[in-house]
Amino acid sequence: MPASIGPILDQLMPDASSALGGLPLSQLSMDVNGVPMTFQVVAGPLAARELEYAVSQSLLRDRVRAAVQAHRGYLVLSADDVTDVFRASALLSDVTATYAASDAGLAVWLPEMDLATTDVIYAGEASQRPALTWFNTMAAAVDQATSIAHTIGLAHLGGQEVQLRSGALGPADAYRELRSSVATVLESGTFPTPGSTLTVAGVPHMLTAGESEIGMGRVLDAVPPARAKAATPAPEQEAPRRKGWFGRR
Repeated sequence: MPASIGPILDQLMPDASSALGGLPLSQLSMDVNGVPMTFQVVAGPLAARELEYAVSQSLLRDRVRAAVQAHRGYLVLSADDVTDVFRASALLSDVTATYAASDAGLAVWLPEMDLATTDVIYAGEASQRPALTWFNTMAAAVDQATSIAHTIGLAHLGGQEVQLRSGALGPADAYRELRSSVATVLESGTFPTPGSTLTVAGVPHMLTAGESEIGMGRVLDAVPPARAKAATPAPEQEAPRRKGWFGRR
């Protein structure tokens, strides 16, 4: 990892790099396509309990762990004072992918998402469908008949996390389908909201307020039609009036 920010900016903005005149800066904040961004290079390995947790949860934990153990420096990227979170997220994904795809890239850690992944996977998803890199999804089997999938990171962007409990999808399918459906909503420039519909595996699910099964507080439950209908209370009907004695003929 270079000791100053100049060589880092060379890969993204050669003109900006040359304007620094070789100044030994390790951190720089600047406007990139209308989005305020901060670049920081740090010499030495990064050690953090949160990083260890993200590595342990990674679907590619062996490869990611090897990359983390091998790194000798790192680059921190952040978007600051964001007014358009969707535009900023797209730009941040693009810039991160540029460095992930470089010869110096080994792995990418997204702290707010509890996500650590390989440089190749991140760069690939960012080039094909950037919204998939804006949040993380975890999935597991609740029991032999039920799976759960849960987003992580939407709250950091300003939305609400979404969870899906399914008896029709296994953990792998629940993971894939929830990721894709949430990405579709983000690509429209909005967040999943209570009362809106999220199409999961071709089936419209109603988003309703719920409690996270993994300890993340209030979330949106993706409820399939049958459960949504069952959860809707039947309209109250007036009880039939009994005829009193005065009503008899």
